[in-house]
Amino acid sequence: MRCKHRKFFTGEPQHIYQRTIDGFNIFYDIEDYLVFYTIFGMSAKKHNVTVLQMCPMRDHIHYFIDVENKKIMSDFICHHTSTFAREFNRSIGRRGALFEKAYGNAPKKGDKKIRTTIPYIFNNPVEKHLCRRAEDYRWNFLAYAASDTPFSKQQNLMNSSKALRRAYKEVKFCYEQGWYLNYRRIRRLFKGLSDEDKDRLIDFIIVTYSPFDYDYLISFYGDYETMLQAVNSVTGSEDDIKETYYSHSDTIYDDFAAYVKAEGHETVRSVIMLPIEDKLALARKLQDRTGASVLQICKFLHISPCPATH
Repeated sequence: MRCKHRKFFTGEPQHIYQRTIDGFNIFYDIEDYLVFYTIFGMSAKKHNVTVLQMCPMRDHIHYFIDVENKKIMSDFICHHTSTFAREFNRSIGRRGALFEKAYGNAPKKGDKKIRTTIPYIFNNPVEKHLCRRAEDYRWNFLAYAASDTPFSKQQNLMNSSKALRRAYKEVKFCYEQGWYLNYRRIRRLFKGLSDEDKDRLIDFIIVTYSPFDYDYLISFYGDYETMLQAVNSVTGSEDDIKETYYSHSDTIYDDFAAYVKAEGHETVRSVIMLPIEDKLALARKLQDRTGASVLQICKFLHISPCPATH
C-alpha cells in the first residue's frame, strides 16, 4: 500500500478511497458494518489518526482523515483493512484479501476544497438511493454529530431490559480493553434483544467506539445546522481521485439479502462461499425475483469476472 510518489502534505486532510477487489460487495448486514467500524475506530486510536468522516458503502469506503505523515497513513490503512479481512474471512471460512492493494488519496488544501469533499462523502448513500437526505443514513455517521441516539428511542438505563444492560456493559468493557467487536461477540450481544433494543445497542456501539472529531469537522462551517444545510444543498465533488462508478441503485442489495435470509442461509455473506453451481442457481432466482442486472448479482455473490470490471 505504500507508494513513494503518493501525494501527502502535512496539515492537509486526506480523502481516502478504498475499493474492494473486483468491486465485490463486502457489507451485507449490520454485523459487517459494526465489525468494520469498531476495527476502524480502534485502529485510528492506535495510530493517532484524526478522523473527520468515514462512510462504508457496499463495495468501497470513503474516509477523510488528518495524519502526521505518509507512513502513519499507510500503516493505518493496512492495519484496519487487513484486520477486517481476517475477521470477515474467519466468519465464513474464506481466504484472501478483500481490498485492492492500491488506494486513492487526495490531500485537501484550504477550506474551499475541504467543504467540497465533506458533502461528497456524506452524500454517497444519497447518490445510491439508500436515503433521501444524508443525515437519514446511519452508516455515514453524520447524524451522530448532533445526537448520541439518532436512530433509537432514548430510554433511562434503569428501565432497560437486563439483556440490553448486560450488552452495554460488555461493549464498554471491550472498548476500555482496546478490543474491537468481532462477529462472534456481535452475535452474542444482539441475541434475544427486541428490535428497539437492537437499535439502541447499535447507537451505543457507534458512540462508544466513535473515532470522529466532530468539533474539527463542524469548524469548517461554524455550526452543525450550517454544515447540514450545506450537505443537503450540494452533492459535493471529487476530481482528485479516480473512482469506479456504477450507476445502479444499491437498494437492490437489500432485496437480495432479504431473499437469502428467507432461504435459510445462516448469514447473508455466507453465500459468497457457495459452490459455483449453487451460486449460479441462486443468481437465476435473484434475477427472476428482482429483475436485477448481471453486474449487480455478480457483485453480490462474488462471481468473477464482473461484467463492468473486465
